[in-house]
Amino acid sequence: MLDIMPILKSLWRNKTGPLLIILQLSLTVAVVSTALFVVGERLENIGRPSGLAEEEIFRVWMRQSSSGADIEQIAKRDMEIIRAMPGVIDATPISYVPISGAGSSWLLFKSLEEKVTDFPSAIYEMSDHGLSTLGLELIEGRNFNANEIQYYERENTPEQSITIITKDLANKLFPDDSAVGKVIYMGNMQLTIVGIVERLMGPWPDAEFATSSAILPDIVKENSLNYLVRADRNQRDAVMHSVVEKLRSIDSTRLIVDEKSIAQIKRETYSSDYAMIKILSLVIFLLVFVNALGIVGLTTFWVNQRRKQIGIRRALGSTKAGVMRYFMVENVVLVVFAAVIGTMIAYVNSSYMVRTHGMSLLPIEYVVITVLFLLLVTMLAAYLPIRKAAQISPVVAVANV
Repeated sequence: MLDIMPILKSLWRNKTGPLLIILQLSLTVAVVSTALFVVGERLENIGRPSGLAEEEIFRVWMRQSSSGADIEQIAKRDMEIIRAMPGVIDATPISYVPISGAGSSWLLFKSLEEKVTDFPSAIYEMSDHGLSTLGLELIEGRNFNANEIQYYERENTPEQSITIITKDLANKLFPDDSAVGKVIYMGNMQLTIVGIVERLMGPWPDAEFATSSAILPDIVKENSLNYLVRADRNQRDAVMHSVVEKLRSIDSTRLIVDEKSIAQIKRETYSSDYAMIKILSLVIFLLVFVNALGIVGLTTFWVNQRRKQIGIRRALGSTKAGVMRYFMVENVVLVVFAAVIGTMIAYVNSSYMVRTHGMSLLPIEYVVITVLFLLLVTMLAAYLPIRKAAQISPVVAVANV
């Protein structure tokens, strides 16, 4: 049995060191597996498809200095100029920027009479160039027509309009039928669904309705407006600089600021997730490093304490490989005990987090990965002391006994 029983008896006779290592390894199993799970969730959250051509789009924010300016004419003029610039694929005015952390949402209803069930959704206002600019995939219905785009004063909100919604929202509203042609309500405003896009992430990626969005062709007249511009990804930054300079040259009295790529905006929105990933990665590294040092120290200590035992085993015919195997199995035994205890700690903690914070239960694969990784680390950490032990000559080992 690979000397299991003698190993267990030897560990029990000198139990203080092994128990400390088991405790250390078990806590590492619990903490590292949980940390890996959290890191995995954060990476999955960041990696969700947004539906946007993220690397090709940038945002410019425009604010008029004069309150009496005709924002509709200004936006149309700016769009014509921007779309004619070299390297620009398309451009659109938009109410809010996706994945930016700032936006608008409404509760949508299928009927004004029955408002028992509501469907929360992010709301975007943009022109007929919006789908092309954002790189959205239209999977059913049609895009807006140019004559359907309207600018309105906030106090004169249209009573009815049309909308393009995401596939996720369409499935929630009409799970058993096509949503195209159906009527929904945003407050008292009647909206006819004319198209469905595959996906469009809302401004708040962590919201429960993050993938439910509705696009309207109605743009409110205010002194400020976001412009989204799509350009060749290899020229994006250069085009962004040119667009900003061009807009400023048209009217030097207005404010043209906050030029950022969608990729940069996304990184800023997920900044807390990135920070958590960095912190937990550092914690994992430090725990593994400390455990490796502990294994090296303990194995070296055991080798020095057992020089006589090693010499006797060698004198009785044990090979170098046999000595190395003995100590390797000893480390495996410690990891196995630690894995059992660490798994119990991890799931007690995970169950508590499920009850109190609504988190998902820790998947077993994260524990398995952690245990296998720690086993590899302990084997590598113990290799040099064990190899040194295997080189001990029987004569030298028992010379001073």
